[in-house]
Amino acid sequence: MAGPTEDQNPVLEIDGTLINQTNNNNNDSNSSSNSKGKEKAVVLVGEENSQNQSDREMASIHRSGSRPQLDLSKAAIQGNFEEKDPTILLPNQSDDISHLALDIGGSLIKLVYFSRHEDRPIDDKRKKTIKQRLGISNGNRRSYPILGGRLHFVKFETAKINECLDFIYSKQLHRGGMDSRHWNPEAPANNDIVIKATGGGAYKYTDLFKERLGVSLDKEDEMDCLVAGANFLLKAIRHEAFTHMEGHKEFVQIDHNDLFPYLLVNVGSGVSMIKVDGDGKFERVSGTNVGGGTYWGLGRLLTKCKSFDELLELSQRGDNRTIDMLVGDIYGGMDYSKIGLSASTIASSFGKAISDKKELEDYRPEDISLSLLRMISYNIGQIAYLNALRFGLKRIFFGGFFIRGHAYTMDTISFAVHFWSKGEAQAMFLRHEGFLGALGAFMSYEKHGLDDLMVHQLVERFPMGAPYTGGKIHGPPLGDLNEKISWMEKFVLKGTEITAPVPMAPPGTTGLGGFEVPSSKGGTLRSDASALNIGVLHLVPTLDVFPLLADPKTYEPNTIDLADHSELEYWFTVLSEHLPDLVDKAVASEGGTDDAKRRGEAFAHAFSAHLARLMEEPAAYGKLGLANLLELREECLREFQFHDAYRSIKQRENEASLAVLPDLLMELDSMSEETRLLTLIEGVLAANIFDWGSRACVDLYHKGTIIEIYRMSRNKMQRPWRVDDFDAFKERMLGSGQRKPHPHKRALLFVDNSGADIVLGMLPLARELLRRGTEVVLVANSLPALNDVTAMELPDIVAEAAKHCDILRRAAEAGGLLVDAMTNTLDGFKGSPPSVPLMVVENGCGSPCIDLRQVSSELAAAAKDADLIILEGMGRALHTNFNAQFKCEALKLAMVKNQRLAEKLIKGNIYDCVCRYEPAR
Repeated sequence: MAGPTEDQNPVLEIDGTLINQTNNNNNDSNSSSNSKGKEKAVVLVGEENSQNQSDREMASIHRSGSRPQLDLSKAAIQGNFEEKDPTILLPNQSDDISHLALDIGGSLIKLVYFSRHEDRPIDDKRKKTIKQRLGISNGNRRSYPILGGRLHFVKFETAKINECLDFIYSKQLHRGGMDSRHWNPEAPANNDIVIKATGGGAYKYTDLFKERLGVSLDKEDEMDCLVAGANFLLKAIRHEAFTHMEGHKEFVQIDHNDLFPYLLVNVGSGVSMIKVDGDGKFERVSGTNVGGGTYWGLGRLLTKCKSFDELLELSQRGDNRTIDMLVGDIYGGMDYSKIGLSASTIASSFGKAISDKKELEDYRPEDISLSLLRMISYNIGQIAYLNALRFGLKRIFFGGFFIRGHAYTMDTISFAVHFWSKGEAQAMFLRHEGFLGALGAFMSYEKHGLDDLMVHQLVERFPMGAPYTGGKIHGPPLGDLNEKISWMEKFVLKGTEITAPVPMAPPGTTGLGGFEVPSSKGGTLRSDASALNIGVLHLVPTLDVFPLLADPKTYEPNTIDLADHSELEYWFTVLSEHLPDLVDKAVASEGGTDDAKRRGEAFAHAFSAHLARLMEEPAAYGKLGLANLLELREECLREFQFHDAYRSIKQRENEASLAVLPDLLMELDSMSEETRLLTLIEGVLAANIFDWGSRACVDLYHKGTIIEIYRMSRNKMQRPWRVDDFDAFKERMLGSGQRKPHPHKRALLFVDNSGADIVLGMLPLARELLRRGTEVVLVANSLPALNDVTAMELPDIVAEAAKHCDILRRAAEAGGLLVDAMTNTLDGFKGSPPSVPLMVVENGCGSPCIDLRQVSSELAAAAKDADLIILEGMGRALHTNFNAQFKCEALKLAMVKNQRLAEKLIKGNIYDCVCRYEPAR
């Protein structure tokens, strides 16, 4: 999860300016098929004559007659609260940007739009100090109000284009996406706005756009947009590509340095096969007229279906063996093993219709649909593989209207490629494949900045009301909190099952969202059941890959494999059982008001719906790990404006722990060096028991005070622990015999919980490292998650602790943590020798876990001189990163507070301890 954020979803802050750009000559000719069944790409970009700037209060925004541009350079993360429209923040972006791209097909309209809102920058002296010390440059910062925004993906039915136009108008996307709260409806209209568009819809609906929105359409080349969109997604989205065989999805990590060349197979009404050699370098090398239009046309004639979706749904209930001639039909049920054909291989599509004495009405429409689907899919797969073989291409990506995330379609294409390549090639599909044209069109502006983004700089979120991508239901996202709550209150409850409604624009509305329950009964598979949801794409240029990972390409953060259905079901149960307690804490954190109770209930319904969706389709939101589930829960809390559910609990536990810290430090100082080091590690493990995310630990809170529980836990610390590398760590710290090791230069301490965990566990350990001359960087969450301490809270905790400790005091001063925090000083500090610094950096996350492929830029900068990493707590050292390997020394410390995790990971029991030391590689 990315840095300090909106509500607080990580968002994008961008330093940059819009640079005028000359228009390229546009090819208005439609170079590809204009058939109704094939989706076209249309770009809509709000532009405004610069002479009219003064006419509008909000238009302190430069717009030229040519293309406005989005520059994502030199960005920094900034926090803000969610209002009506979730956004990607663009601080210092004084100019407006191109806000809208459309892909208008014969059946669907796809929008990619950029929303924004304003917020005030936060004056964080800790950040300024740490940036100066670590040499992090802000670039040319401005004092302008922060403009923020996010990339949203939405779709409508083309037949309901007026709802799409209403949606654009309601958000003023054609005028640069003005927030409706600040838009002045009496401002004179600008009749010179030009919207860029591509595809058949750009021609068909030109007059309608002019009539309804007062804009002119300018066309972009469709295939340019298609390839640009595919290139961006494959380079920038980690879990974009996946394979699909026999109903099983597996996400494929694409090395963006080894992406080209590849074959892009776009299956619309017909099929285009495009050899892509690089950005802007592609060639249509082949194709076939047997595509989606063929399936829909023949299917309509043979089955009388009235829609493409109805035809696909029929295929799921079909049995093609009643109409297709199989190899087994020819060879008496036997395989033709000599040439590698199994008995179930289709020898001739519709072949049995030759010999059967039946008429069309004697065949089930379901069987006809499936036979037709397989015939066309196999044909496309075979031609695609032969073209890949012809050009020596390793990768084949399929997309287009015909695919639509449909499981049977992907399975048949995959089978064909696998069969003809003898398993040497795989068909791959794209999660955002329906939005390639619209996204590519959005990127058609020079120097928009997206080209420079890397995979670690994009984060996808799945708020309630994000567009639902499968089946017949389309519509805009729900942005307003009250609208979301009303929507959640309409959930249909059936026992323990929650059926999630899907945003839909009902007839007569303005396209701003509505309610409909998907028709899913019994064991019948919905046509959209295999569809992969599309979320809101956050561009966060300030995220970096943690530089101390031994091999970022092979790094996998998640320790628990949720591909195991029993594992998935177990953790879903754990999260569901913890939900009532979490709701109580969240409501209490907001004063227990009626509004908080209503939001709490809505959050519970929303998160339960997420779990239900993921139980039905674990790959719906991309590759799923336990860390993703825990992060999703925190995001959902923030979406319903619960910013820190455990705020009061953290404050109470911090105060209780700080009260006994002086006695603990005095006790530690009376010990020998060896005894003190063991006691410190024991203290970290004992204090890690305080975890409100663990049911076992929540039960403990009812049995004593925080200090009583800490003492009980510490008294039970008996070696050997379940994973016990303390002796190796002790030798590295203290040496053996006459050999005295050199101290570490800089240690990164990834801290976990508030209260005793940080105050009585990690701070004393940090103090010991400082005593030995090691710089210490405390790495904490950017955003609250359960009772985890945050980077914003740590300076005050350190300041209070430093009142009782010379070592902490001087180190905190050296690290810039006591700029304003200390009001009382201790005697005797004047003239003290300079200390190594104690610093605090945020990790870029708002989750109990951490994915080290996406960390804050300040953490990445701090890591460059570090030679020791200490990961503490179940989330960061067990749920994630237990198997992570680093270039420097690493110490992983945690108490296991879940019996199943203990059994799976360390073959132990609950409350067992892990002290895992790994020397530098």
